Amino acid sequence: MTPFELYRQLGLLVGLPAAILAGLGAVLVVVPRDWRAVLFGYATVSVMLSLLLSRVLPGEWALLQTIVGGLVAVMLYLSAGQLRGVGRPGMHWQARWPQMASLTSFRLIAVLLMAAVYFVVHDRVKLPMLEPLFRDALVWLVMIGILGLALHVEPMHAGLSLLTIIGGLELLLFTLVQSRTLVGLMMAWQLLLGLAFAYLVLPRGLASVVTEPPTDDAGPEPW
Repeated sequence: MTPFELYRQLGLLVGLPAAILAGLGAVLVVVPRDWRAVLFGYATVSVMLSLLLSRVLPGEWALLQTIVGGLVAVMLYLSAGQLRGVGRPGMHWQARWPQMASLTSFRLIAVLLMAAVYFVVHDRVKLPMLEPLFRDALVWLVMIGILGLALHVEPMHAGLSLLTIIGGLELLLFTLVQSRTLVGLMMAWQLLLGLAFAYLVLPRGLASVVTEPPTDDAGPEPW
């Protein structure tokens, strides 16, 4: 048995745990403020999606999702790493990068509400060409990715939310079409999007240096 066949067998064995971990990784993309937690969440989504895709694709094709996700995470990590310590002395934490459009507690409540909606509607989504596991993972990843796009203004957080949506849609696309060309195009598209988001992180972060810190005391920095 080749390593790729072993990888595919692993995907067949851990289908439900992989889908659950992908869903939890998507939550980490949306809720935390800390960019390291966000990158860890996206890396988890990529690896688990790769295992799920190995159920409908050859192992070597599915493994590309892990490779591309890892490259995107590394590019964003390098960009974010250059922003460490950027800012004037005494700058309020709210004025530092990353700047959030909402509080962490609000994002957590929004995710919990989205989870309630998910448990109500996911059985009503009719996709007969998908197995129920893929359907449930697709619905959750798309819902949580759209929520992330709505809640975030930072290129890293919003960009990874978009990539989470694309990853969920891959479950449908690659179930319907098993094409080497299509797999290559989708992976290349994600890699280019990741490169664009990594480029946008730097100017967004540097812009926080010239932002006037708020004068009111908003309390400790949320996670």
